[in-house]
Amino acid sequence: MVHEFGVWRSWLAYASGGRVVASSSLVTPTMRKRRNKRLGFGLVNSVLALALVVATFVVTQTSALQYLKGKLAGGSQKSMMAAMAIPGNASSGDIKPLVTLKNAAKGRKHGQLLVKTGYVSYFNYEMNTPDWVAWELTSAEAKGRLDRKGFEFVPDDALPEANRVAFYDYKGTKYDRGHMCPAGDMKWSAAAMHDCFYMSNVCPQVRELNHVSWERLESACRRWAKRMGSIYIVCGPVYKNNVPEYIGVSHRVAVPDGFFKVVACLNKGKEKGIAFYYDNTDVSLPMRQAVRSIDQIEKMTKLDFFCELPDGIENRLESMRNLDDFEERPLPARRASSPIKGEEAGAVRRYIK
Repeated sequence: MVHEFGVWRSWLAYASGGRVVASSSLVTPTMRKRRNKRLGFGLVNSVLALALVVATFVVTQTSALQYLKGKLAGGSQKSMMAAMAIPGNASSGDIKPLVTLKNAAKGRKHGQLLVKTGYVSYFNYEMNTPDWVAWELTSAEAKGRLDRKGFEFVPDDALPEANRVAFYDYKGTKYDRGHMCPAGDMKWSAAAMHDCFYMSNVCPQVRELNHVSWERLESACRRWAKRMGSIYIVCGPVYKNNVPEYIGVSHRVAVPDGFFKVVACLNKGKEKGIAFYYDNTDVSLPMRQAVRSIDQIEKMTKLDFFCELPDGIENRLESMRNLDDFEERPLPARRASSPIKGEEAGAVRRYIK
């Protein structure tokens, strides 16, 4: 019987129009018939195998794309809840359930969802600031002792290069690099502290607002978290003008007209919520005068907060606007037109701490 290599070499010679080599002269018609039959089965099997591979690839890729589309583009409320999960303590590896924002990413063509250690945000490519930043603050985290010294503002490599706002983009302006998720809330982890210094977590903020009214609210949130065990916070900029002011050296960064902060406590049977709004000015505004309902902030921002809660609870806590529900004792009311200065400012800071 002719060696298989001889048959294969003969076929190649025939297909190429060359002369059949001597060894192939021993191939009989019967052997050719068997060979052709084998080749036919091999060809059919190859086609079927290729079809199976292609079909498998299409099915798996379609499923993956649909999954990602639902998870990141907000296809369903359940998928948005998964996409909006807040990473917990990096050392424990747990995941904290974030009270989601309905349609927070859906329909937004010019931005990017960012998941960091301790918080989640949505970065707006047009404004080069976050639309919102959300996190849960627990009692243990609010008691963190990590020093912020040594941590510096850095561009966010997760963003396209054109949107990686840098530290120097704020130089020469009257605006601070205002944290949305504050360093004071991230003292429980070095990774969390590092991530809160990404420039994607920063907005141009008037210095007086950053160091007085906004800091006062941040301190209050930590105080509430310690007492209540856990609170959920969402904050971000508000743009009232179609053409905002811009700053920046290498990147155009929009200056917000104001800032909102939404806070909710979801302790079973004691659910409550409150919200705040501050103009981005140097006027020191007492917390009581900054109080809003969550419903009011929703109308202002077009975001739907806490949408996965039962309707009864959601409607109740989003209509609340009583600061006494969060404070152990009422804070004294102060006039917005009278900035807190001197001894009076010291007294307020001592009270906050």
